[in-house]
Amino acid sequence: MNNSGTNTQQKKLKRIVYLATALVTVAVGIYIFLMLRALILPFIIGSIAAYICAPILNFTKRRGIPRGMGIFILLGIFFLATALFVTQISNILPDEREQLILKTRFYYKIHEKYRNIMGLDAPDAKGNILYSVLGKDLKKAIKAIDKFVMLDNDEQALFMIYSLGHKDKPPIPDKYYQYFQENLKERNKKLEDIVVKENQEKAIKGEEPRKDSMLSSILDVIYIWILMPFVFLFLLIDDGEIKKYFIGMIPNKYFEVSLTVIDRVNHAIGNYMRGTLTACGLVGLAFSLGFILIGFEIKLALTIGLIAGITRAIPLYGPVFPLGIGLIYSLIAEDVNSILPFMNAGNLFIGVIVCVVIVRVIDEAVFQPFVVGSAVNLHPLVVNVGLFGGSILFGFAGLLLTIPLIVVIKEFTSTLFRQLKAYNII
Repeated sequence: MNNSGTNTQQKKLKRIVYLATALVTVAVGIYIFLMLRALILPFIIGSIAAYICAPILNFTKRRGIPRGMGIFILLGIFFLATALFVTQISNILPDEREQLILKTRFYYKIHEKYRNIMGLDAPDAKGNILYSVLGKDLKKAIKAIDKFVMLDNDEQALFMIYSLGHKDKPPIPDKYYQYFQENLKERNKKLEDIVVKENQEKAIKGEEPRKDSMLSSILDVIYIWILMPFVFLFLLIDDGEIKKYFIGMIPNKYFEVSLTVIDRVNHAIGNYMRGTLTACGLVGLAFSLGFILIGFEIKLALTIGLIAGITRAIPLYGPVFPLGIGLIYSLIAEDVNSILPFMNAGNLFIGVIVCVVIVRVIDEAVFQPFVVGSAVNLHPLVVNVGLFGGSILFGFAGLLLTIPLIVVIKEFTSTLFRQLKAYNII
């Protein structure tokens, strides 16, 4: 009896120790996770890249290529693809001269649209009914936008320099220089103001305004994202050792159950990733075709399609990016070459809104249910609560990774309990 009582006490003590250890480990893990949440996104992206490349590595191994050589080839492809992507994005993005012109055009056009809509075209005009109702509120919104597109003193000086021709670039067209002058007048300034005179003197001397260095910001980004290629490389080199280690810790009684759960979770992740990538590609293609149809330049339409395809993976905010870029372009567009006879620069913004709505409906009605499929068959309430909770805790990374994490948890728990019942463990 004494031995039996002693054994029972020892078992209880072991359970208490194991439980306390597990709770402390989980608490410490959560704390470290929260403190290092800036590294979550690079770590996950590196893991996803390794997950995608693992089948390719297994295929090369079956073809007789040594694993080390296969990893070296994949790593080279990974860096080459990253370099090509960065190069294409840098080619698409406007340079310094184009940024100045775009900001000047946007500032001019948004104020021109405001005056036209509000009936303030004439010098002595007092506005129409719409102005009396919404004029003040819209003016506040325009002032908020002006903070982002208004040229500061240094940018004005650069504009003056580029207007004369600079860095092997042609002079800025007279039309945009007139916009620049009108923008100064809109800000209650004249070309004879002392600031403009100083800018003209700088333009004549060919001096460029000094800008603050962005080196520290670039180093911060590199410091965080340098983790991604290391995660990618180490997971490929691992060759399943991490999986074997955790499986080795599982008691024999739960071995088959654990393998089934791991296989089902792996299958769910694969389905979700393949479905999401396919849906992103289809959404990007749909946006490109839609914007070409309403009269966007082909290069710009393809760029918006690329952005829309990438951002489609971001819940809630995916359509905001193509909508925002499309509306901005519709404000500054002056020549619209559309195969639709009723499209012109005046109503291009309506075409943008219609295009975004149509693609969004197609995505929700076709791409989401039929392409992504059952991998994300979740209740809307669970998805919405998870998205808001993830974004609050982990910011952008939480917003991006909430749905796949919920899919994994759902598949893990459902398969685990199903297998435990099948093996009469519970």
